[in-house]
Amino acid sequence: MRLLGKAVLTISALGLMASASAQDVRNEGAGSRRDALDMMIFQPAPTDDLLAASDWIGDKPTAASLNGKPVLVFTFAEWYRPSHTAAMLGKRLKDQHPDLVIIGVHDSEGWDEAKAFAEKRKLGFSVALDTDGAIRDSFMVDQDPDVFVIDRAGNLRFADITTDSVAAAVEIVASESSQEARSAEANQAEAMRSARAAQRRAGGINQSISLDNLPKIPFTAPTAEQYAATNWPKIDRELLEGASSIEELTPPFAAPDGEWLNGKPDTEGKVTLAYVWHPDARDVVNDLMVRMEDIHKQQSRDIAVMGFMIPHSANSNRSRNGRGSGLITDDFLDIPISKDGMRRSLGSKQFTHSLLANQGSPMPTVGDGRNRGRNNSDVFGRVIIVSSDGRVRRSVDDFRNWGEIQQAIDHLLRVDPGVKARRAAEARYIRGNGG
Repeated sequence: MRLLGKAVLTISALGLMASASAQDVRNEGAGSRRDALDMMIFQPAPTDDLLAASDWIGDKPTAASLNGKPVLVFTFAEWYRPSHTAAMLGKRLKDQHPDLVIIGVHDSEGWDEAKAFAEKRKLGFSVALDTDGAIRDSFMVDQDPDVFVIDRAGNLRFADITTDSVAAAVEIVASESSQEARSAEANQAEAMRSARAAQRRAGGINQSISLDNLPKIPFTAPTAEQYAATNWPKIDRELLEGASSIEELTPPFAAPDGEWLNGKPDTEGKVTLAYVWHPDARDVVNDLMVRMEDIHKQQSRDIAVMGFMIPHSANSNRSRNGRGSGLITDDFLDIPISKDGMRRSLGSKQFTHSLLANQGSPMPTVGDGRNRGRNNSDVFGRVIIVSSDGRVRRSVDDFRNWGEIQQAIDHLLRVDPGVKARRAAEARYIRGNGG
């Protein structure tokens, strides 16, 4: 892993630099794939397979047409609606940065529909057909949409970043000259040293401060009017019809009573990510809980993760979405819904995010105001995303629709006024300008 790149991004996220790099640029992913992507930063971007694509919407770019230009590459599929966000973001960024080259990489399926989508949306940039997946392989794509930013020197500067980070990353590379791009790695190292020196001169902050040891910083909570004016994720039209208010469709959320494993999380100024699980739903334990643990480890300052263990519906052989192991074993039925029961059911799995033993009070979902009485006790893997004012802004019944969940997380982190207020207070504290 390139420790320099990682350190620079950390300092950028904390607001220690005065330039556009002070914006919060956040990586996605973890483990060996993330390490491999980090090794690609400041190296020539893997554009050979990209430019070798034979089928294009719009003009086919060449190495010459990319030379000296900032480039945004994103993957998507017309049939996968959560990935449309990246395409529309690319369109907006093209309008803001005329010399920015946008290249979409479409999945091998649905090419005809992609052409209609590009025409209808008036995308105005080139889209390549990834016929055999070679482009995705060269960029190590794991889930559409993945976003990559290339600087004017042709080097990969940002790899697989969150959609709420893309505008900041593009601003960084678009504002540089080609010479500055070629010197970017050395320049960022110098900026990091300068920022640390400024901290020492200010005398207010210890040089070793990081998000890991940052204390809780007080901040002024946004007003109800600010929350009401926020551009939250859209709600399905069928739910909007007949509703008296948006508040009716976005119910309040508060963690129910029960025994906490790893402690009750702090949700102030954060997005809350909550889900339902039971040891019988092995795909939830082996997949969803691992994903949630990664988010907790990477984004705990912004996201409060909590999983609710609830009783299994013993009268049902399978969960509503077809998940679970089938007929419940006596061992699973005997596991108590308690802190000890959670430890027993997880065995050697080491999760550090907050887990709650809950006797089964239904978890609110978007639209519950019009669907009273719905019980979720047999729907394991349901996920809700809650804004910092404690209202459910998105609910997904099947966690395998992970793109929809990630899209909602990125959206809330980008617009939530409580998250913005807390981040601003932390940045002021770190700069030594007050708590």
